[in-house]
Amino acid sequence: MDTTQDISKVDQMSQIFRYVSVERDANRRACSITINEAFLGFHAIEDQSAAQIASNIVACIESKGLEISKCRGQGYDGAATMSGVYSGVQARIANMEKNALYVHCAAHNLNLIIQDAVSDIPEVSRFFDVVHNLYTFFFGESIRRWAVLSSFTSESSVTLKRLCPTRWSSRHDSLLALRFRFLDIMQALSKIILLSSKPKERDEAANLKKKIESFKFVLLVALQTKILNHVNAISKALQSKDMELSGAVKLIQNAVTALSSYRDHFEEAKETAVTLAEKWGIEIKFSNKRIKKVKCHFDELCMDERLSDPEERFKTTVFYRCLDMIINQLSDRFTGMNAVHHRFEIVQPAILASQSDDNLIAAASKLHEFYEEDLSPDFPGQLLSFRSALQEEVRSCSTVKDLAHLLLVENSALSSTVPDVCIALLLFLTLPVTVATAERSFSKLKLIKSYLRNTMSQQRLTGLALLSIENERARRLNIESIVDDFAEAKARRRHF
Repeated sequence: MDTTQDISKVDQMSQIFRYVSVERDANRRACSITINEAFLGFHAIEDQSAAQIASNIVACIESKGLEISKCRGQGYDGAATMSGVYSGVQARIANMEKNALYVHCAAHNLNLIIQDAVSDIPEVSRFFDVVHNLYTFFFGESIRRWAVLSSFTSESSVTLKRLCPTRWSSRHDSLLALRFRFLDIMQALSKIILLSSKPKERDEAANLKKKIESFKFVLLVALQTKILNHVNAISKALQSKDMELSGAVKLIQNAVTALSSYRDHFEEAKETAVTLAEKWGIEIKFSNKRIKKVKCHFDELCMDERLSDPEERFKTTVFYRCLDMIINQLSDRFTGMNAVHHRFEIVQPAILASQSDDNLIAAASKLHEFYEEDLSPDFPGQLLSFRSALQEEVRSCSTVKDLAHLLLVENSALSSTVPDVCIALLLFLTLPVTVATAERSFSKLKLIKSYLRNTMSQQRLTGLALLSIENERARRLNIESIVDDFAEAKARRRHF
């Protein structure tokens, strides 16, 4: 669930129901496992308190003929109203159903990590200010200046991109353009400085050119591009509705490993920056600034010591600090998601195939204690039987979805003998990973309820949004029959 304001300043709540279905062919044989995220309409929110939002969520669930007791997962962003441990929406829903596990949206979490790494380091914050000013100078204020830049970049589709404060993929695209079109940008700035007839424009171009010609700026381009290369790929993968919790955990762990390895390769980042700087003839030297001194009091035993070498100072205060902040927060911020994943550890293919019989029974019994209403006491024995029957096939599976496909599709005859294993696998796949689907519905909201259609009723808005977002399901309906029923219901002719 997520909320946003429409053009009429009405807070609209988009609610997505995630469930897993077993698709069947014409002969009613299972053919695939599908993770579904269904949009069921927008709901106007007048009171943004946690109590009122939780009440609206429950009312929406019950209006669809569902029961809150069947809810096994809830996913929101990290706002205090939603994620509060004691009185947030997730806590209120959990009080109604203890097994409705809360998962903080992984994509939001990842963006917050990068945002902290940018805002808390002055050098990095100023670096992105320059990147933003560069785009504004060429595109935001003058079509003619953009034409000058385009004359150098016309042969390539890679060009300057706008920095978006919430979509970090835009920062990746912007840095990628700066990294690979660096010479073209410098040539465009030089041309404006030499040929422009406007003093203010020449001064702005000269100021930008002076900042970009610093070797520290070039090194930050190489560093931030490398970091965002890892983060951007993970962020896009996490926004898929087919992403399961185990896949998200694995991607985060891979990012920690890659960034930890990159931390020990400062010289590699420096070599990349040197190669880029030499193309424009930038001096390979760190600017040396005056070192701040702290007053020494009479009772102190040692003098204040600061790093005097500018390269070592950059390496310590920017390179290490930026990477350490991201690595530590990748571990800390995803603690909740890791805890939920750990609860279902025994149904992970790698763990299931490698555990001893005693450990498997103990872990399965623990999972049964959490879900006594869903899993019978026979679950540990059924899981052991399932592994014994398909041990080699289980080893070849990489995700829980593969495991579910193995049991429910490839060995459907066996699934009837281990029903609790089927339930456990589908239960894990039902857990939400991100709220990306809810946020994508906001794009349709802006298209439907526009400036020219801002007085439509809530019922009409929900109906049009349903037809647009769930268009694949709508096309499978018998529209002609529905229209005929509607026309007959609204007919004013009298039949004699």
